[in-house]
Amino acid sequence: MSDTVFTGKLRQWNKDKDFGLIGQKKGQPDIFIHGLELKDLSRKPRVGDTISYQTITLKSGHVQAINGYIKGVSASQPIVKTQYQSALKLVTFIAIFVSIVAIVNLIKYLI
Repeated sequence: MSDTVFTGKLRQWNKDKDFGLIGQKKGQPDIFIHGLELKDLSRKPRVGDTISYQTITLKSGHVQAINGYIKGVSASQPIVKTQYQSALKLVTFIAIFVSIVAIVNLIKYLI
């Protein structure tokens, strides 16, 4: 996944299948985006919307948009998950788990 946030115009949207194509600079292929990758929408996407997104390259070599939002429509900006954030969540989970185990053992000891 690229941490870079790109911007483009929605050139095509298939409302029945919930996907579309984001246009890039001339000479570059359009980017596929699925509706599930558009976060916190207050309305459905429309052709011409300005989409900000990140990209991933699939095994097939195709590039797909992820973590997208529509300028002026989405409630929040995309959250870029970094390795640090993932590690922090894991450490927090482990600390909470260890605390619960310690409390349970303390209660068993006192009873």
